[in-house]
Amino acid sequence: MTDESPVSVATESHLAPTARLSAWSSAWSRSQFGEGGFYRTHRAEQEFTTSVHVDRQLAQVLATRIEGERQRSSDRDFAVIDIGAGDGTLLRQLHNLLPSGITYVGVDMREPPQQLTNDVTWIQRTIDEATTDITGRDGEWTGVLIAHEFLDDIPCDVVELDESLTPHAVLVDPITGAEEIGPGLDDPAASRFIDDPTGSLAWLERWWPATRPLARREIGLSRDRVWGRLRNVLTRGTAIAIDYSHTEADRRRGVWDGGTLQGFAHGRPRRPIPDGSMNITAHVALDACAGSTRRAGESLAQSSVLTGLAGFPGSFGSHRWLIDPVVQR
Repeated sequence: MTDESPVSVATESHLAPTARLSAWSSAWSRSQFGEGGFYRTHRAEQEFTTSVHVDRQLAQVLATRIEGERQRSSDRDFAVIDIGAGDGTLLRQLHNLLPSGITYVGVDMREPPQQLTNDVTWIQRTIDEATTDITGRDGEWTGVLIAHEFLDDIPCDVVELDESLTPHAVLVDPITGAEEIGPGLDDPAASRFIDDPTGSLAWLERWWPATRPLARREIGLSRDRVWGRLRNVLTRGTAIAIDYSHTEADRRRGVWDGGTLQGFAHGRPRRPIPDGSMNITAHVALDACAGSTRRAGESLAQSSVLTGLAGFPGSFGSHRWLIDPVVQR
C-alpha cells in the first residue's frame, strides 16, 4: 500500500488451472456465507472490533443526522434500517438516543440477538448483488438506511496487472490460500472465473486504471450493485455507508497498488485464506458506489464527519462516509 513497486506473490500459470482453484470472489463468498463459513460459525464481534463497539460517539453523530432527517420529513412513518446489524449494538444505541415514534429494522444473516427490544423488527437474510426484495417492503420505507462496515464484506474479484498492464484474474486455492494468475480479462477464458469480464474492465478503466506491472486491484462492481440494491430499500430519505475506503485520486497515484485484501482472526490481521476460519475484507471504493447511482451521493472522510468529537479512535481513520440522498420517482 505504498509507492514502492509491488511484488507478485502468485504463481504465473499458462496451464489449465486445477479444479480446486477459483476466482477470489467465489472462494471469498463460500468462506464467509456458505455452509461452515465464517459468519455461520463465528461471532464477528469476538473476532474484530468495529467503531460501534468502542463507544457511542459514532451513534451520537448518526442520531443527530437521523433526527434532522426525521424533522424534515413529511412522512409520519419514519424508519432506521441497519444493514449487517450484527449483534444489534448500533440499533440499541440509536434506540436509546432518539425520540420515540421511529421504526427500527435490523437486517443480518444471523438470528436476532436476545438483547433487542420488542419494537425492533429483525430480518434474517444474506444480501448479495442478486438479492431482490431485502426487507419485503423495498421501495416503501422513508427514513435512514445505514450500512456500517458492511460493503467491505461483499466479495469481489481480484486482479493483477501483467507487464503490458492487462488485468488478469487472481485464482486462489480455498484450502491453502495459494494463488495463481489466471486469464486476462480480455481473454474469453476469463468468463470461466469472472461473471462479467467486460463490465469489470470498464469498472477498472473508470475507477482504478492501470499504473504499473504487478499492481493489484479489487474490482468494486459487486459493491456498486449491492449499494444500488440498498438504496432501493428506501422510497425517500438517506442511505449512509461507513467503511474502510480509498479515493480515486489515491488509486490513480498508485497508493493502493498492493491491494487491500485482508484476513482477520482473533483480533489480528492475517494472510487471507478463504477456508472459513477468518473474516475476509477489502477496502471499498465508495466514490464508485456513489457514481453508480443516478443521484450521486457525497463521499467524506470520517475525520471531517466527526469534527469536534475528541477521543474518537484513530484506528478508524481510513473510514469514509457515503451520504446518499434517495428520492424514488
